[in-house]
Amino acid sequence: MSDRKSNVLSMFLNKKHPSITHGEGVYFFDQEGRRYLDASGGPILCNLGHGLKEIAEVLKEQAGRIAFVFRHDFTTPVLEEAATKVCQASGGVLDRVFFVSGGTEAVEIGVKLARKYHLDNGQPSRFKVISRWQSYHGSTMGALSWTGFTSRRAEFTPYLHDFSHIPPAYCYRCWYGLDPGTCDLECAKALENEIMCLGPETVAVFLAEPISGMSLCGAVPHPEYFPLIRRICDRYGVLLMLDEVMTGCGRTGRMFAYEHFNIRPDIVALGKGLGGGYFPIGAAAVRAELAETIASRSGFFGAGHSWAGNPLGASVVAKTMDYLKEHDLVARSARMGRLLKDKLAPLAGHPHVGDIRGEGLMVGVEFVADKATKEPFPKEMGFAGRVAGECLARGMFLEATSGCDRGQAGDAIMFGPPFIISEAELDQAVGILTEVLSLDLAAEKTGQRSF
Repeated sequence: MSDRKSNVLSMFLNKKHPSITHGEGVYFFDQEGRRYLDASGGPILCNLGHGLKEIAEVLKEQAGRIAFVFRHDFTTPVLEEAATKVCQASGGVLDRVFFVSGGTEAVEIGVKLARKYHLDNGQPSRFKVISRWQSYHGSTMGALSWTGFTSRRAEFTPYLHDFSHIPPAYCYRCWYGLDPGTCDLECAKALENEIMCLGPETVAVFLAEPISGMSLCGAVPHPEYFPLIRRICDRYGVLLMLDEVMTGCGRTGRMFAYEHFNIRPDIVALGKGLGGGYFPIGAAAVRAELAETIASRSGFFGAGHSWAGNPLGASVVAKTMDYLKEHDLVARSARMGRLLKDKLAPLAGHPHVGDIRGEGLMVGVEFVADKATKEPFPKEMGFAGRVAGECLARGMFLEATSGCDRGQAGDAIMFGPPFIISEAELDQAVGILTEVLSLDLAAEKTGQRSF
């Protein structure tokens, strides 16, 4: 790490960051030559691993042909190819794709598509968005308004619109104090109550992550949760939009996480792994009925930013879709995810490990101060951040979060490595975490905390 002043405005302005020079496979390397195991794939993003020359060549070739045309007046062969491959990957559930520059923008475009559909369908009173507490949908003011991750909203609350949130599908800390084996899906039924209170004729869309991202680190809903949500949406003419920015493109062991629940969404937001970790790209994809309604009525959807649909991003998406298929990486994500959970299972006996959860290579570990009561550590302790810091000191990067317990406390980390990770590398990752947690146990015995 250099001592010179940085002109980069980082998230942590007073922290010196290692300067990463290159990556290879599941590792990246800093200027001092130190190697880090990327156990979270960046922010659960680098699905294909680092240093793929094939994708670098695709970008080079596309830039040599054409790097930008404006979607207002033109399309490109590679944009058509990318959209077709995304729709094919959905098995025909999705029919049209609007490419953008990232996940947050994809969420905003998806909500605007919902609004546009209702306008063109003769229901202009529908504009309200219902989402969930403990969700994360992005950092722009619209997406942050729909986000229920309170710590990320807090500083910008004066700028946010007042939209509705219902309880999360969070079985480990059920907001109703119920057990998933005997509950009556009150968390799903809350959607119907909210729709009725707002007035069904005013609600445009329900927005949710199929499996929770960093706000709840891999919380998986009850298997009947989304089928019931789908029925409620259909009953009241509300569109179902799923935020698959993190879960899409194979991360959970299926191409799309909604496949785990045997449902069909109306709109899907994609990002992160859509470009394999090689280009800032996102997309909002819709089923045929929505696209055809807009096409047959106004025939116009005027939202979007300048770089939407750019051919560089499209070339990476097309290559990523091919690479996933050619190397059977979605099935590998499922297989290695099961293996990861098996290897983490012994940690379930640790006094501070409350829950291990997730699907595919998206596995969260929640920490607690007391396993019996699920009491979280005090927020000011920054427990998960300390765990991640100790892992980094041992050469492994892990994403950490706090606020699982209604935004006030609750610590967790998330494993989300590239799909190419090997069993030996999984052993390395679990070994480092185990070592760090054993330090905590030793510290408790001596009365001194190691992190």
